[in-house]
Amino acid sequence: MNNINEFEAILLVDDDPVINILNSKFLRRTGYLHKIWKFENGLEAFYYLGQIIKLQESMVTKNPILVLLDLNMPDFNGWDFLRLYNDLEEHIKDSFRIVVLSSSCNPADIDRANADPNVHGYIIKPFSIESIDAIEKFFSYS
Repeated sequence: MNNINEFEAILLVDDDPVINILNSKFLRRTGYLHKIWKFENGLEAFYYLGQIIKLQESMVTKNPILVLLDLNMPDFNGWDFLRLYNDLEEHIKDSFRIVVLSSSCNPADIDRANADPNVHGYIIKPFSIESIDAIEKFFSYS
């Protein structure tokens, strides 16, 4: 993957609805063409993964879905999401790619996230054109 448009869809998981709207609009302005789902709760996003898998079965292309995951959310945070996600079967996890998008610049959070085998990268907010470049580099196989 060399272009963010190669992702089938993007899941924005952030407890701040304004951040989700701004990130969604930013993705559109940078040329992202596919579906964007917004969730304000990690648990809702996690349970929606099953629905996404069913939707993906009917899609012609089977490109993965990008999950932009905030860590610091009330009730069910990004760490809780990752804990449940890591217990999923591999064939389900193959449909998703997780990048943490967090305001935390705490080295312990960055190290912990980067140590997770299902986290492909860590970006510190705010979301920007440099964030898009970083995501494309995380998944560049050339």
